[in-house]
Amino acid sequence: MKSKDEKRNIIIGSLVIAIVTMAVGYAVLSQQLKVNGTANISGDWDVRMTSISEGTPSNSAGSVVTATNVTPAVIESSKTANFSVAFKTPGDTMEYDIIVTNNGSLDAKLSNVVVTATDADGGPLELKEANGINYEITIDGKTVDEAKNDVLTNTGGHSTIHVKVYWDQNATEVPVNSLKKLSVTLDYEQA
Repeated sequence: MKSKDEKRNIIIGSLVIAIVTMAVGYAVLSQQLKVNGTANISGDWDVRMTSISEGTPSNSAGSVVTATNVTPAVIESSKTANFSVAFKTPGDTMEYDIIVTNNGSLDAKLSNVVVTATDADGGPLELKEANGINYEITIDGKTVDEAKNDVLTNTGGHSTIHVKVYWDQNATEVPVNSLKKLSVTLDYEQA
């Protein structure tokens, strides 16, 4: 018969072996799994302004543009539309429709719209001023904020930016800022 010391030594040895086995097992199972590989995405990104059309001026407003049709002088680098309007009397209005088209193979989401108005020297102005030249911008009939996150589907999806420029109908004096420049920046990202 085994003595008490031998039984105790066997139990202690068994416990040490069990603890070491559990520690090694835990170490093996807790290692990070590394997966190496390469993924390629093929797609074309091509979101751009494709046309700009003038509406009919109201009252005595006359549009001053570099050409009557859309040309590179009117749409620069497919991201900027330039136009200039000359007003003579309060209530004069001119409207433009700028078409943005997704000719790429990836859907595009409108992530940000920045609209700024500046004076002739680049100083900031409000889009709307009492007695002044005013701008209203809509995108597919929605306000600028409502249009954020709208998706242009790939291969031909398009959006219409409507710009209305007008001299306040109720103006009783010549605007302090007779020249007001508008900048509209549309940021798109992959949808």
